[in-house]
Amino acid sequence: MLESYFSASKMLGHLRSGPSGRYLDGFAAALERQGYSAGTAVRYLRAAAHLGHVVARQGAMPSDIDLAVFSEHLRTCRCPRAMGGRRNHHTIFGARLFRQHLVEIGVCRSAAAALQHAEPCLVAHFKVWLRKHRGASDPTIKLYSRDAAHLMAALGDDPERWEPAAIRGFFLDRASHCGNGTVEKLTTSLRAFLRYLAVKGRCRAGLADVVPGYAHWRLADLPRYLTAEQVNRLIAACDGEVVARRRDRAIVLLLSRLGLRAGDVAQLRLDDIEWETGSLRVSGKSRYEVRLPLPQDVGDAIAAYLACRPSTCPSDRVFLRNIAPFRPFLKGDGISSVVKRLMQRAGIVAPVKGAHVLRHTAATEMLRHGVPLEKIGLVLRHRGIDTTAYYAKADVTLLKQIAQPWPEVL
Repeated sequence: MLESYFSASKMLGHLRSGPSGRYLDGFAAALERQGYSAGTAVRYLRAAAHLGHVVARQGAMPSDIDLAVFSEHLRTCRCPRAMGGRRNHHTIFGARLFRQHLVEIGVCRSAAAALQHAEPCLVAHFKVWLRKHRGASDPTIKLYSRDAAHLMAALGDDPERWEPAAIRGFFLDRASHCGNGTVEKLTTSLRAFLRYLAVKGRCRAGLADVVPGYAHWRLADLPRYLTAEQVNRLIAACDGEVVARRRDRAIVLLLSRLGLRAGDVAQLRLDDIEWETGSLRVSGKSRYEVRLPLPQDVGDAIAAYLACRPSTCPSDRVFLRNIAPFRPFLKGDGISSVVKRLMQRAGIVAPVKGAHVLRHTAATEMLRHGVPLEKIGLVLRHRGIDTTAYYAKADVTLLKQIAQPWPEVL
């Protein structure tokens, strides 16, 4: 397979005789399957060969690859065959891809497996409980288990000996180095873990109450949304027949018409689109599944993208990355990045950037067209009417009609 990228017999001999040589043909085939260009594949193959020589020089085997050691080596690299592959993006990323390939064929153990092996037993059981009984998503489980592991590392492996002052001190110490959003998530994750331990009889009851709450009233602000003119400019920024433009148009229409979350769009699968009934099956937080009507323009945009969607990826996810490797979006951050780039291209200046502003936009537009709050809550999949009522503050004209003057004014 290396002959597809290198024609000189001397270079082929050098690559195959090196410490990484026995794996390079398979790595080259994997790069071709993932859609990498020839120039990029050559850089990554050279990086893999370079990595093999560095590992061998350390007296280690390919199964013991340490990317941190390789990155440190690149700072002062003087290898004669590095061929420009010293401290640059292609070398580091190519080495990472090569190690990932070795993990897939069973030569190296994944970092996640090593971390799971060292994970406390209580945290492992907590993760199973979150998935089975709470229907938590993988990102939520990862966040909660990380904070739980940090708590156990700080206070010890026996929760029955934990004191309220120690738990509170741990929280305050962590919160002093975090932003507002992270503090709120830390509060939620620690309380969930402590409640789980109490239910299982592993700690005293009520310890979750010692974790302080963050004084933030999320319904105190006005909803942040785009105007109709800004939404039209955002959609116009997706005009074009190339694959990337078609994909971006379908994403923006799903977000702005149906108010989906970024994670909903990233997780959307081909079977979730019911073309015969004109509906869309969405499974969001806590695996709460609903069917939403699929507007004509949204369906047309999705169909136009699927007609030219990369065929090298066997995934059943609807939306894929438009550069190699053509993989699905791992989570909603990739969808938000698409929206941010489009907003920059369209010259839209908004108080907040990302996919969630389009969810707010969809809600306020439905409200302005007279849709009742109950139905808006159904579309947005809110658990309570109080969350949906947040958007009622966007209709300032209607609020002025029912607002009463202060008694002192009368």
